[in-house]
Amino acid sequence: MSNQCPATCHSYTLEPEAGFTHILLKEGESLVIERGDKNSILFLMSGNFEISSEERRDYVVREGHFVFCFRAYHYELTALSDVEIIRANFITAGATCDMIPFNSIVGKIKKINYKFTQVALNEPMDLLLQSVRHYLQNSMKCNHLHRAKIQEMFIIFKFFYSPQIQLRTFYNLFDRNQSFASLVRNNAPRVKTVEELADICGFSIQHFNNMFKQEFHDTPYSWMQKQRIVEIERLLTETNVPLKSIIKMYNFTNHGHFALFCRKYLKKTPLKVRKEARAKREAQS
Repeated sequence: MSNQCPATCHSYTLEPEAGFTHILLKEGESLVIERGDKNSILFLMSGNFEISSEERRDYVVREGHFVFCFRAYHYELTALSDVEIIRANFITAGATCDMIPFNSIVGKIKKINYKFTQVALNEPMDLLLQSVRHYLQNSMKCNHLHRAKIQEMFIIFKFFYSPQIQLRTFYNLFDRNQSFASLVRNNAPRVKTVEELADICGFSIQHFNNMFKQEFHDTPYSWMQKQRIVEIERLLTETNVPLKSIIKMYNFTNHGHFALFCRKYLKKTPLKVRKEARAKREAQS
């Protein structure tokens, strides 16, 4: 008896739009994952492979681990030994019982330095993959089955992986569902250099610079300097934060260095900026 859906079944497909595929590579063979409309998780069942993308170069993934491949990137992997991979493809992250609560996770984790990395399989995920492997080996290509297994996968993420691991795994998916501009603006206050901003946003410096110029029509350094000026002016005019605290916050070497900065960009000394703002508020009250 065939396990394959009959060709007349409307849910049968040669390639499920959201589902799993079974990949076997010999040592030295390569696999390319092009940019597209689907996200992928590569579950490495046996062997080791090396993967490179805009996120990270020449990263070795070990047996019993998985990596998330975001749809906006191009990935190239090379088998370092004979490998068996189960690849999960999906467009959005969620399950029928509930969506993975990304918003609540982000609300709890104030700061995360994202880096493309592998995560170990746990027992529930391994059991799911063993069943998926059985279905794939028996050519079961029903969309209903594949969608159900993708949903089961996210239920496992929700209940058997910590919020920190969920966020680190799907950081790109969550933050790139926001605009690139939002991602930059949300993370810029946390960092002091362009390199740090690119790293916390999850991009290589070259890819970050290219995307930044397209989005902001400015260089990251110039934009960050302008944001710095705006924020320092706000602190001087709208708050009573001591000058020494602002100097420390923005890594000025001393009060003179800070005064030179204010004269150059605000056309006044920091004390004069604050004094004039205070007088203006008093006149309006």
